[in-house]
Amino acid sequence: MRESYFRWGAGILCLLLLILPSVLPPPVIEDGATESAMLPPCDVDEGLPFIENDEVTCYWGMSQEILPLPEIVDAVDVKVTISWEKSGVWIGIAEASEANKCTLQDGYYECEKYAVELVDGGPNSGNSFTWDASSGDYRFVAGGDDTQTLQEFEVEWEYEASFEISPGLYYAFAVLLGIYASLGIAGIMHLISKIVPTEKSKNE
Repeated sequence: MRESYFRWGAGILCLLLLILPSVLPPPVIEDGATESAMLPPCDVDEGLPFIENDEVTCYWGMSQEILPLPEIVDAVDVKVTISWEKSGVWIGIAEASEANKCTLQDGYYECEKYAVELVDGGPNSGNSFTWDASSGDYRFVAGGDDTQTLQEFEVEWEYEASFEISPGLYYAFAVLLGIYASLGIAGIMHLISKIVPTEKSKNE
């Protein structure tokens, strides 16, 4: 009698598992914030008087703050959308360790152009991009039009994390529950004995 209750419960749970994905979307977590980005000024080494041969060196700016993403990020689908309104600039994402290639200034890192490796975003990103994030420590990188003054502008970022279960494992579990509900333990063992040959049948 007790197994009968278990089989009924397994059958109901099987039906729920098969129906729920089409009714309820996977759970989603969302959050966001606004950060400040720095575009460092260019250095100008003046040349000889009356001769326009000034040497101009411009830089990228990297945030001093680190954006840490824990390992659980690798188990879910995390998309980070980054946008900004200021024209003539761009934003990129780099691993935090890339700051070793830069010089720490007052509240930001000054990096030589193309000295750091970006994981997403950059000069061709327009005014926004979406990053498929993975775990690790990251920093924002800012670049754009060459300027001789320090420029600060706001960057908006938001993330969306959806928890999705592997469809194969999900439906395999539902099917196993359905088989148990239909056949019970005795029926499953009988089915296994038909599929897997026993020592006696091998000897015959």
